[in-house]
Amino acid sequence: MALVPEFLHQLRVGLRRLRSALRAFRKILGEKQTRPLRRSLRKLSPKLGAARDWDVLVERLAAARAAPELLARADKERDKARQAARRAIASKSFARVVAEARAITAEESAQTLAQFGAAALARAQRKLFKHKDVHWGDPVERHAMRIRVKRLRYGCEFFAPAFSAKRAASYLADLKALQEILGELNDIAVGRRLVGLDADETELLRRLKGAWTRFAKRPPFWRAAG
Repeated sequence: MALVPEFLHQLRVGLRRLRSALRAFRKILGEKQTRPLRRSLRKLSPKLGAARDWDVLVERLAAARAAPELLARADKERDKARQAARRAIASKSFARVVAEARAITAEESAQTLAQFGAAALARAQRKLFKHKDVHWGDPVERHAMRIRVKRLRYGCEFFAPAFSAKRAASYLADLKALQEILGELNDIAVGRRLVGLDADETELLRRLKGAWTRFAKRPPFWRAAG
């Protein structure tokens, strides 16, 4: 079975969105039924993530016309990671994740979707800005911020239909721009860790600071509905 890189990427995105949904809707889902699923997703994620990391790195090395021996080494490691990902997808653990996700049910809520969403998004935003004085040159700190940005973005996409489409679109545009830059920087950091990739981050860091400043000034689209 061939593991097409884009299919793997979409699977990982879907699983990340599922984890974000479990977090965003936890008030009506309940800890008892979501805990086993979150635990299963955490165990599965690294195996799929490793394959995706090698896919991105091989593509970057090929585009940069890296030394043949380095490219060959990366390609070999990618094959190993893909095999591990295939085994994970074909495993009973993955089948259990699918079954557990399908079995999730929600409780009734007296809140409207806008009220519920405003509270959930406010929590995600507070967690993000709690760490706003991050040292952008530190890959570990950047990665942690990338995760928080991603969680807020997915939450915004879940609840955006309950609010002004125009305000939500503007907010999400700045959020996505920030996430894309953080993603590029993370790809470089991963490449450096895996094969000692040599890449200049100066321009990306400059863009990151500008994107963060713009986003931090953007008023939340959900606030009026709180």
